[in-house]
Amino acid sequence: MKRAETWLVSILLAVSTLGATAQGAFAYPGDIWSNSDAFKPLCIGVNDTYPQAMYSLAQSQLTRLGYGASGGLGASFTRSAFLNKVFYDYAVYAHTHGDNYWAASGYPNVDSAILQDPGSGACNNSSRDMIRSSSIKAATMGTPYNLVIMSSCKLGSSGSTMPGAFQIEKTKSSAQRKFYLGYNYLTYDSSQYRFESAFWSYLNAAADHSRTVYQAFTYAQSIGGYESPDSANPFQPNWWGNPNYNGTPG
Repeated sequence: MKRAETWLVSILLAVSTLGATAQGAFAYPGDIWSNSDAFKPLCIGVNDTYPQAMYSLAQSQLTRLGYGASGGLGASFTRSAFLNKVFYDYAVYAHTHGDNYWAASGYPNVDSAILQDPGSGACNNSSRDMIRSSSIKAATMGTPYNLVIMSSCKLGSSGSTMPGAFQIEKTKSSAQRKFYLGYNYLTYDSSQYRFESAFWSYLNAAADHSRTVYQAFTYAQSIGGYESPDSANPFQPNWWGNPNYNGTPG
């Protein structure tokens, strides 16, 4: 596997220069991305603090699972930065705007996408800021991923092509160590933050990682109290992958 071979070289170089204690920190990278500038007053009318909170939460909780978490908050979350790093990841978290766009070839083909951060003082433009699932799939080069969370609108829907960008089939019975989490419909980030807070707290409450990601999903879904834009857009998280997987890297 190309990623494993490439990363092994990186580990060996890190160990030779930083010592054996550095190996664990670099063994299983995970990246957290937050499109925070698109949630500023200029774009949505209020100063939304959830992107920063969700970024910090995901960073701390992925670290507890054993990933060496990095990534980008705000203007550092660019298309090029994301695509340049995703090949090496075992976990990917992105809080941003997302949707199931028409493919470049047009209707009826779908090519789901997330939007990069537009930069300070700007708002998202889909034609300029789109990171298509097809581009992500090309960058991953067929390598496997453990945990992928698309904290955005619509990328948990049955029509989303985003899971396939990370080689995660839309099945709830995989035997491999992989789990994809997304949301159906339009969703408020306040509801996403409530759900993810409950999800992470349940998953990481057991020091021996004996709880599964599916159990954490089920618990977070059960607590209720989720705001939604309207009746046509109920808060509805969704998942695919292995219901018995505990979320740890490997």
